[in-house]
Amino acid sequence: MSPEEVRDLLPLYALGALSPEERSRVEEALSRYPELWAEAKALMEAASQLAEGVPPAPIPPGLEAKVMARIRALRRPSPWGWVGRAAAVLLLLALGYGAFLGGGWLLALREPTTQVLTLMSPQGEVVGRVILRADRTALVLLNRSSPRGKVFQAWGLGGGDPMPLSTFRLPLKSLRLPPEALAIAVSLEPPGGSPKPTTLFGLPR
Repeated sequence: MSPEEVRDLLPLYALGALSPEERSRVEEALSRYPELWAEAKALMEAASQLAEGVPPAPIPPGLEAKVMARIRALRRPSPWGWVGRAAAVLLLLALGYGAFLGGGWLLALREPTTQVLTLMSPQGEVVGRVILRADRTALVLLNRSSPRGKVFQAWGLGGGDPMPLSTFRLPLKSLRLPPEALAIAVSLEPPGGSPKPTTLFGLPR
């Protein structure tokens, strides 16, 4: 794991949103790249303050610039690149740039009733995650934007046919699941969406 790949995962690591295997890989990599500990510690302290309801301390000098630089970087994303950067944006929002938006999702990750679902492409590639709260509200985090001429469409998965939900273009979308839906899938569709999935993009693992 390269230093940049570790940085992509640090916000999710700080929020406790990684699987045990992924968390172990990050900790092993941090032992090889001790220069990343300062950034990891700052993110973990911020996440801890949010979980405890403590008013957040000022953003550590330089952290905001580092996060925003990675968001604006024009490079081929790693499998978790955009998801990690989106989590970092939520963390910064909760630290003073709109806690009403970022804070609720960050605190939801600490709740035992919150599910974090991994989305896999039909080819077995990790393409995103879904944070699903107990109130059936979900946050979809994908690792890319929709291609030209297409939109993403979310689908509620239950016992019957997939239930069509919202369409969206950006890789970050909040929505509410119907009571009968247990998980979310994402497909690529023409603008306006479809009554049935046509091109699957991500299925829950």
